[in-house]
Amino acid sequence: MAWCGRQSHFSLPKDNILHQMTPKTVFIVGVGRSGTSLMQSMIAAHPRVSYLPETAFIRRMVFSSCLQSILKKHGEKVVSKTLAQNNYFVRTGLDASKVVARASARGGLLDVAVYREMLTLYTAKNKTWVGDKDPRAVEFLPLLAAVLPDVHLIQVYRDPRDVLASKKKAAWSRKSHVWKHIFANRVQIAIGSRLGPELFGKKYHEICYEELLAEPEKVLSRLCRNLALEYDHSMLSFGDAARKLVTDQEMSWKKETLGPLLTENREKWKTDLRLREVVLSELCCGEAMAKGGYARDQRNHRLSLKDRLWVLFGWLVIVMGTWPYMKYRHFRVRRVCRRIE
Repeated sequence: MAWCGRQSHFSLPKDNILHQMTPKTVFIVGVGRSGTSLMQSMIAAHPRVSYLPETAFIRRMVFSSCLQSILKKHGEKVVSKTLAQNNYFVRTGLDASKVVARASARGGLLDVAVYREMLTLYTAKNKTWVGDKDPRAVEFLPLLAAVLPDVHLIQVYRDPRDVLASKKKAAWSRKSHVWKHIFANRVQIAIGSRLGPELFGKKYHEICYEELLAEPEKVLSRLCRNLALEYDHSMLSFGDAARKLVTDQEMSWKKETLGPLLTENREKWKTDLRLREVVLSELCCGEAMAKGGYARDQRNHRLSLKDRLWVLFGWLVIVMGTWPYMKYRHFRVRRVCRRIE
């Protein structure tokens, strides 16, 4: 059974669950194919951290208030059955009936309560942290902050040209148009860079994928200091942790997370992208280019007239669509947040 996709209109009571205790939580976001799975595996390898398999629960369930709607219409048993039959939830290995029963006892919006209960139950004995990851949740940061006010947020960024080259190969993204991938990179980096510091303050952390590959111990040590978590060398041996997080269906595009660390996995765009794709990426993803200090290609003068027109139209479509999309996303997310305040 798929996650529900329509929004309901049930509000959260004043005595909500937002101030109830949950484990210390770290959440990873970033443009898809920017290294979020590698980051997840490394943190998951830490002996003090339990890490949920990727469920996208915030944007798939909390955003739509799906479980609350089912509860109102059909009752708690149907909610439990819905979760138990869902492939995303099944990844966690949690007992759906137990999660729903404990969440119902918390009170408040059921979707929020279920998510917080999942984090609590998933925290193994002797572990003080729990983690979750959903790259696209970068577009839902106000909702994440409302559900988990004390969460530490990590945004991973990567050369946007390499992101595009990787998306053109991955099974889940290779059929989409290049303009769509570049547009996603542009808006998601912009949203994360602006709302991350604003909403999470000192609990917002940025990780450069290329720096992580070049100096993993240095980057992870710095991150652990910022999290007030003691660094552990096991974070560099992340293969076993990755195997528990990656499904068979995801293996074709996440196999690099099993290790060893691909230290030379950069600048693949030089051979994998057409020149017009490189130029359009640089034009539209200037913020990402500047963030990582990535050197621009100097061959744009070689573009044919046809390719110049392709770049021009792509740039117009992407740039003109940025503001309306960000405003639309902001409106939708804030609307949901008002229900859980």
